[in-house]
Amino acid sequence: MSNVNIQRAVDHIPAGSGVNVYTPIIELMVNAIQSIECTGNDSGLVQIVVHREQQDDLLENSMPAVCGFTVIDNGVGFDTENRNSFDTLYSDHKITQGGKGFGRFTCLKYFLTFNVKSVYKEGKEFFCRRFEMGRHKDIVTWLIIFPCVAVLLTFLKKACKPVMMVSTLLRV
Repeated sequence: MSNVNIQRAVDHIPAGSGVNVYTPIIELMVNAIQSIECTGNDSGLVQIVVHREQQDDLLENSMPAVCGFTVIDNGVGFDTENRNSFDTLYSDHKITQGGKGFGRFTCLKYFLTFNVKSVYKEGKEFFCRRFEMGRHKDIVTWLIIFPCVAVLLTFLKKACKPVMMVSTLLRV
């Protein structure tokens, strides 16, 4: 549990300091890439889904406004170490990778909510973790952790000898 005046921290992010509406996307993309690097997997995946407002008039020749983003990656996920870092203002967890421990706050400067759904592995077990970033005193406002089952489907064109297979789950 944290005790940070989150809204005040968000309000004090200077608007003219290179921080703009695209900063959260860049921050989350960099975090996704760093998470993939931690797996040692050289076939990482980062997917960005753009959410737009509902288009009322289908005949209208304009794109509805962007109202949010979802960033999906196949990195290590929010394991205990990453979750604890998330709950620490100015965390130095990824300082050697250029992290400043503040990027997630830019999400709340430009968007109403910041929700996390993650699959991660601790020991030999997989877990699912869901939480939301708060705007008041607690960085993590609610948290759900539950065991989950990893499913790996393999499709082969022909019979093959078994080979060692390494895979990571897609964080959804």
